[in-house]
Amino acid sequence: MKKVLMATAVILALAVGFSESWAARLNEKAPAFALPGIDDRPVSLADFKGNVVFINFWASWCGPCKQELPEINKLMEKYKDTNAVCLAINIDKKKAHAIDFLAKLPKVSRKLLPLLDTDSKVIPVYGAAAMPTSFILDKEGVVRYIHYGFNEHDPAKWADEINTLLKK
Repeated sequence: MKKVLMATAVILALAVGFSESWAARLNEKAPAFALPGIDDRPVSLADFKGNVVFINFWASWCGPCKQELPEINKLMEKYKDTNAVCLAINIDKKKAHAIDFLAKLPKVSRKLLPLLDTDSKVIPVYGAAAMPTSFILDKEGVVRYIHYGFNEHDPAKWADEINTLLKK
């Protein structure tokens, strides 16, 4: 019995270590990815080198996401004339759910690019275990800020962080 418990503990430790090695980490280069946009055109993180990139993982069924995404959309509209962009990665299994949710926004900012991760390929690479989860990258693609969940003070924090990174 002790051997079984020991073997299980080792396997779990290796699994956790392996999964964390793939997670996006502060002050490290963000993992590369390419996903289809709502219009089915491929979008790659590499396309945005030289920009401050706000990566947001969201879902139409997520209560906090329903509050957060409209706030991100408003924020990105304020940055419409800057080198800041949001890659809003939807994790719903059906594209239609994301489209229906986005249709409820008054106007989607041209700086908010909805992407589809219907097969859940990117979310585990980033280690986004909570919904919503956001990563803010500097102009070189390094993760500088990570946010889990949403609260009403987040938009002000995001703006401060983006402003800081735009100045560098």
